[in-house]
Amino acid sequence: MGIFQKIIVYSGIGLFVFLLARLGILLIHHEYFGSLTFGEILVGFFYGLRFDLASLFVFLGIPLLIMALPFRWMQYKWLHLALSLIVFFLLAVQSTVLVADVAYFGYVNRHLTNELLFLVKDINYLIKEVAANPTYFTAWMVLFIMAVYYWLRLALVPMRPVSWHLFKFTLFFLFVIIAGRGGIGMKPLAIVHAYSSGSSSFGNLVLNGVFSASQSSLTAPVARKSISKEQIKETLNLPEDFWQKQYPLSRNNKPHLNQKYNLVVLFVESLTPRYIDSFGGNNYQITANLDKMSLEGWKFNRFYSHGQRSIDGLQSVLVGLPSILGLPAISHLSANYSKIAAIAEQNGVSTIFVNSTLRESFLFEAIAGSVGFSEYYGKEDMPLLLDYHPDEKDRNLGWDYETLMFSLEKINKIDNQFLLFISLNTDHTPFPKMKAPFNRHNHNATGEGGYLNALHYTDWAIGEFMAKSQKEEWFSNTIFAVTSDHVLGHFQNGNFLQRFRIPLIFFAPEILKPKEIETVSSQLDLMPTFIDFMGLETEYTALGTSLLRNKESFALVREGSLVGIITDRGYLKHSLIHRLEFGKVHPGADDNYFDLLEDRLLAWDNVAYELVSNNRWSP
Repeated sequence: MGIFQKIIVYSGIGLFVFLLARLGILLIHHEYFGSLTFGEILVGFFYGLRFDLASLFVFLGIPLLIMALPFRWMQYKWLHLALSLIVFFLLAVQSTVLVADVAYFGYVNRHLTNELLFLVKDINYLIKEVAANPTYFTAWMVLFIMAVYYWLRLALVPMRPVSWHLFKFTLFFLFVIIAGRGGIGMKPLAIVHAYSSGSSSFGNLVLNGVFSASQSSLTAPVARKSISKEQIKETLNLPEDFWQKQYPLSRNNKPHLNQKYNLVVLFVESLTPRYIDSFGGNNYQITANLDKMSLEGWKFNRFYSHGQRSIDGLQSVLVGLPSILGLPAISHLSANYSKIAAIAEQNGVSTIFVNSTLRESFLFEAIAGSVGFSEYYGKEDMPLLLDYHPDEKDRNLGWDYETLMFSLEKINKIDNQFLLFISLNTDHTPFPKMKAPFNRHNHNATGEGGYLNALHYTDWAIGEFMAKSQKEEWFSNTIFAVTSDHVLGHFQNGNFLQRFRIPLIFFAPEILKPKEIETVSSQLDLMPTFIDFMGLETEYTALGTSLLRNKESFALVREGSLVGIITDRGYLKHSLIHRLEFGKVHPGADDNYFDLLEDRLLAWDNVAYELVSNNRWSP
């Protein structure tokens, strides 16, 4: 077998793996692709080949080119074997990503983006997830060992001399360059190209998890529709001198209320309206305390997460900055942005961030520090107070009751105004085994029963925290905000709105009279709201508007490599080049209204991208 024949076999195996992954997504998640005709599916597989080749040769191109070099010493068996094993392990990594992508797609109806960066940096959590799914890991190991065996047999097949070697190598070199770029066009292949048809389901069939994850992780440049600054000003009704200002969105805040209040934020992992009876009306009967707080406080019925990851939620809430396509999250962002805790500290407010997980999990410690919290605590700082299931006591994601009781101790040591941010993660997968009375449902580490038991426990823990807080002097001057980072991604089949709708409750029985709010709002509106609640005097930048002031009814969202806008009349999803899914919420929305929605969505995206990329977001 000649070297180029062997390379064709290696590449063919790789392409077959990508084909199986695409077929797996189509078959397993067939309901999502139900709108595509058989012809469109065939075209999707054909177009997908371009993305598969790009994914394959960006990573495998260099070792394959070295293997094909027209030198006699490249025929040494040991050298060829070493290069073949490098190709194998790269392909094994890609195959693992593709399998993960097939599973992940069902949770959020999109491919992997840069979630892999956060998993790689949090090995303990990754090990815990593997331990929760031993069957899949065992199957993977068996397949890996079998693949190594057959790959070695293929690699050790003797090679014969190649005629016209230099000429063939030159052709192969050009092929690798063209395939890696995704063609001979002016610009290399990008995620947005998959959505050029205007259909999100067709685009997701064309894409593969390796391509979307690698491009998003490297924050590759994203193509945007060209919109003039004058058009943007007109669309968003911005001031005439908007673009001339150094920081166009910066605002000076004067206290909106007559009094300054303490603020406690309960940031609950995957808290989803469907499972809270006062929001979903499904009679699960596991959220008595949250139901009571929503009845006696301000309940926001049309509140949305900005994204589908914890980092998107944290970024929106703590710094008022949207997750922008083509730019990194705050954990990797060098541009300036306003920071809620730093602003509070400048106003004499004590700030504490308490995280139920290990201190460094999900980069929370680094983020809390960058945002300006003067104190940060994690699982390592909290004593275990309850007798949990023996298999779960040392859980890396921690326990919400211990987190809340620890937070209460910290508050009681403060004698001035405070901001306390509490991240509760018992409801994160893998869900823990619970003891009575929090085991009413059959346990499943990644299933609905496990989540319901965990949520029941979290609700009880919040109730205990509130009961103890009400006995403290500071309670009468404190506002409690309860919300989530994102909707639960597992075992959900909701529409576009349901994939982002999360609860928001403001609870302060001696300050706020009960009411329900129907205005469409999002996590981007919380930082301005918190600044108003605490009565902070400052200059800051945020894309949202305080919920204590007159606010336009809309929410900007991000779904993987797509963006969207939600209003009280309709919603629209976009690739920044093509309009994709859209729909009516109110019968009064006509076609012209969706043109307006598209214009506003693209204008806000352009404003955010322009200001952040040029470091004009905030002083």
